[in-house]
Amino acid sequence: MSSTQSYTRFSDENYKNWLKTTESLYILRSRIRGFIEKETETYHNSLRNKPQLNRQTCPRKCDRANKHLCRLCEYWKKEISANHNGNDNRMYWDNCQPHLWPTDKWEVAKAHMPRGQTKHRKFDQFDISALLNLINFCKHFKNIPGQRVRDVITVRNNVMHSPDFKVSNEDMKKHHKTLLQLAKELEPHVPEMRDVEKEITRFYNILDKNFNQGPCEVDGQQEDLQTVKDRQNVLDREQQAMKDRIEDFISRLEGNRDENANEKPQDMKSLLDFLDQNKDLLENLGPEVDKLKEMQEKVDQHEEQISQLTGRVDTLEKVTHDPVFPGNPLRYKNHLYEYCQAKKWPEEKFPVFTEDQEAQGYRGKVTVNGQRFIGERVFNEKKAAHQEVAFIALQQLKSQQESTDEPSSSVMHPEASSSSSSGITFFGRVTVDLSREVESDRCSTKEEAIEAAYKLLWESFCISAPVKDQTYRSVMMEYFDTNGFPKPEEGFDDSTTICKLKLVGPFTFCDKDGSTKRKPAEQQAAKVALQHLSRILNCPPISEAEKNFKGVLKERLETLRLKNPVYVTDDKPEVSGEPMSIDISSDLITSTVSISEAEEKPHSESKSISTSGQKSVFVPVQVQPDPPDSSSPALPRKKPRIDGPEINELFNVYNLKPPQVNVENIKYDPNFKCTATVNLENYICVNKQQGYDSKREATRKAYLLFGRALEILDPSSDEKMCIALVKQHFTSRSLPLPQEEIEESEKPFHCSLKNITYAVKFDGQGSSEDEAKLSALLKALHLLSPLFGYPSLPGADSPEDVQNQLSLMLNRAGQREPVIDLKSETRASVQLSFCDYTLKCICQSTKRAAKKHLSGRILGLLGVKTEADSASLRNSVDEWFIKQNLQQPVFEDTEEALGAKATFSAPLTCCSPGWEDSWETAKSKLLQELKLRFRFLDDKNSSHLF
Repeated sequence: MSSTQSYTRFSDENYKNWLKTTESLYILRSRIRGFIEKETETYHNSLRNKPQLNRQTCPRKCDRANKHLCRLCEYWKKEISANHNGNDNRMYWDNCQPHLWPTDKWEVAKAHMPRGQTKHRKFDQFDISALLNLINFCKHFKNIPGQRVRDVITVRNNVMHSPDFKVSNEDMKKHHKTLLQLAKELEPHVPEMRDVEKEITRFYNILDKNFNQGPCEVDGQQEDLQTVKDRQNVLDREQQAMKDRIEDFISRLEGNRDENANEKPQDMKSLLDFLDQNKDLLENLGPEVDKLKEMQEKVDQHEEQISQLTGRVDTLEKVTHDPVFPGNPLRYKNHLYEYCQAKKWPEEKFPVFTEDQEAQGYRGKVTVNGQRFIGERVFNEKKAAHQEVAFIALQQLKSQQESTDEPSSSVMHPEASSSSSSGITFFGRVTVDLSREVESDRCSTKEEAIEAAYKLLWESFCISAPVKDQTYRSVMMEYFDTNGFPKPEEGFDDSTTICKLKLVGPFTFCDKDGSTKRKPAEQQAAKVALQHLSRILNCPPISEAEKNFKGVLKERLETLRLKNPVYVTDDKPEVSGEPMSIDISSDLITSTVSISEAEEKPHSESKSISTSGQKSVFVPVQVQPDPPDSSSPALPRKKPRIDGPEINELFNVYNLKPPQVNVENIKYDPNFKCTATVNLENYICVNKQQGYDSKREATRKAYLLFGRALEILDPSSDEKMCIALVKQHFTSRSLPLPQEEIEESEKPFHCSLKNITYAVKFDGQGSSEDEAKLSALLKALHLLSPLFGYPSLPGADSPEDVQNQLSLMLNRAGQREPVIDLKSETRASVQLSFCDYTLKCICQSTKRAAKKHLSGRILGLLGVKTEADSASLRNSVDEWFIKQNLQQPVFEDTEEALGAKATFSAPLTCCSPGWEDSWETAKSKLLQELKLRFRFLDDKNSSHLF
C-alpha cells in the first residue's frame, strides 16, 4: 500500500490539529501518573485509618454499592461520599466493587470518576477524562484549582467527540493554552510538568516536518533512520487515538458514559466512512471496527424499537382521562394523576414533570407528594421519558401503600368513616437538632456561590422548583420561614468563592398520613426526616424496603455526634365522623366541621365552615403541642443496654439468677487515640531567635530547637549532647543527616539545618474522637510553633480550628498538611447486684477456718486483692462492706459439723482488663475476667486459692 493512499488525511491541517490536541492530552496524562498514584494511595490510607474502617474487611463480599450493603461497606460509602465535591448524584457507584474498598485504592477512586470504569483496576486503564474527573470531584485534591481541571475536561470532550476528527487553528491554540495553564497549576505538586510544553511542541514539530508535503512527494524519498522512527511514532500515536475514539464511542452508545455529548447514528456512519477512506487505519483497527459495525446493527434495531415505543406513547397521550384505572397494564402519566385524585391529595402535591438532557437523550424526573423519582432509561423524546418515570412513580407509591401496616392516607372515604368514627388517628412529629454545613463548589462570584449552595439545599429538601423571578435562595428562605426552621448561616471559606450554609438548631418534620398507633406514626415521621435530610447527613437515600426508620435516623445522627431525635405524637379524635388531614409543609391541621359547630366556636379561632352538604371551606388551625401532665411525673430515661448473650449464658451456667443475682447493665466505655503525623520534606530549620557569639553555640542551639520540637530530645537532655543525640537518632533510622549552614561570617552567628526529611508523630487520646484529635493537634502545634518561628501559639477549643492553625503554619513553610490517624478502643464492663446471696464452705478443718475461707471468697468475688496468708480476712471483709456503706455479711454455722455459710448483698462491677480494638474482643476478655471471679463461687475449686 502506498503512502499516497495512506496519508492523504494529513494534507488536512484541521485533522493534524485534532491529532496534536489529542496527543497533548496523552502527554499530560503520562506526566501526572506518579502524582495520581501517590495521592490516590494517600487518600485511600486516610480513609482506611478511620476508626470505623480500620483493619476491617467486608464479611459479605458486597458486589454493588447501589444494593443493600453490609455495615462496613455502608461506612465506606459514607466516607467516600463525604469526600466528593458537589452533587452526590454525580457519583457513579456502579463503577465500584464495595468489598474491595478496604484493599484497593482504585475501587475508591472510581466512585469519583465517570461511569464506565467497572473493569478498570490500574492506572493504564484510565483515560485522561477519568483521571481529571477524579481530581475535580475528590476533595483530597482540593489544592488543585477545579476550574482549570474542568476546562481541560471540556477540551478532551470537544476533541474526543468531534465527528469529523477536525479542530480549527483557532480552537487548537485555545486548547493548547488551556492545557498549559493546568500544567502550570500542577507544577508545584508535579515537578514533571516543568518541561511538558517542550514535549508537546516536539510532537507538533515532528508531525509538521514529516507530514507537511503532498503525499506523492513523500513516496520514494530517501529518509534517514530517525525520520522513519519519528514518522512511525506519529502513526502509532494516531492509531492509539483512533482506537480510544472508537472505544469511547461504543461505550457511550452502550450507555456506559455520561459526558455531555450526544452520539448520533450519523456520527457512526461518518466514523466508518473515514476509516474506509484510510485503509491503513482500517487494517490496524480491525477488531475495533468489527465491534463498531456490530454496534451499528444494534443501534438500527434500537431505533426501530424507539419508533414503535414513540407510537405507543403518542397513542397513550390521547387516552381519555377516566375517573378510575382502566384495565390497561401501562399506568403512565394519566394514571399517575388519577392515583393522586383517588388519594385526594391537594393540587400542590400532584405530579410535576421535568427532565435531564444527557448524552443519549432525556431522562425523566417527577416530583409527587413531596417525593422525587428519576427515570431508569434515557429516551430520544421527552414524552417517552415522562411516561417511563410516571410508571416508576406509580409503582413505588402503590408499593409504599401496600407495605405500610396501617392505612397510608389520613383522608378516609366517606363510606368508611362510619365504621371508624370512634377511632383515634396519631400524627407523629420528630425534631432533629442539626449542626451541619452545605458547601458549594468554587464559583466565579460570591453571588453565584450563594445560589449554588442554596440549590444543593433545595435538592435535599425536594420542594417545588423556583418560578419566574425566583432564586433558589428566595425559595428556600420562604420554605424555611413557612416551616419555622432556623435560617441558614451564610459564610465563605477564607474569602474564597465557596459558600457554606450552616444549618444549626431544631428542625421538625411531621407525618402527613397518620396512623391508628403511636409507634407507626413515629416511624412515618422518622421516614419524612430521612427523606429530607439524607444529603444533609451525608448518607445515601433511604430504601423503601426499610422498616426501622427510627433506628436508621438515630444511628446516622450518632455517627455525626448529633443529639438523639425527639418524638411527639398528637392524638386527634375524628370530629362528627368527618375526616381530618394534616399538611406536612406547614405543620397545620385542618378539619371539616358543621356550620352549627362553627357558630359555637369563638371568633378568634380559625375554623372550617361547611356552607353546604357538598362543599367545605378549609381554614387552617395551628397545632399546639400537648401540655405536659403535671400530675404524672416523667418516667426516668432508661440507660442503653448492650446485648450480651454470651454473658447471660455464663450466668446461667453458674446458676446466677434473679432475685439473688441481677444484671444491672452491660456496657462498653469508648476511648479514642489520635496520631497527627507531620511529614517534613526538604525542610530548612532556621534559628532566628537570637544571634550567638560562636558558630559552635549557634549550631548547638539550632539542634536543641529542632530536637525538642520533634521530641528527639526531652527537657532533661544535656544541651551539650544535643548535636550528638540528634545525629544518632537520624543515623539509627537510616535518615540523611541535616546539613549545617552558618549564615553570617561574623558575630552574631545564626545556624540553619537544611534538607531535613523526617516524619514526626504526635499522640493524643480522649473519650471522643474530637477530644483525642484536639489533644494530638494541640501537642503538635505547641511543640512545632517555635520551630516555624512562632514562640508560642494559643491554640483553640475545636480540633478543626487547631488543625487549620497547624496547616497554615506548615503550608507557609512549604510543608504538607498533617496526616490524621484515628483509632478507637473499648473496654467492656458488667454491673451485677447480689441480693441475700449465700456462700457455703465445708472443706475446712474448723469452723473458724471455714469462715476465714468464706471471707476470702467474698473478697475475691468482689475483686478485692488480699494477701494469700492473711490472718485477718474476716476483719477485711467487714471493713470493705462498712466502707461501701453496706450491711456486713451474716456468718452462720451449717448443719455439717465443720461447715459455715455467709449471706451478703453487694454490687459487683467487673471490667475487661485493658482497652481493646473492638467490642467483641473486649467482651471476650470480660468473659474471661468473669470466669476468674466466679471461681470463688465454688467451695472446692476455690480451696486452692487461699
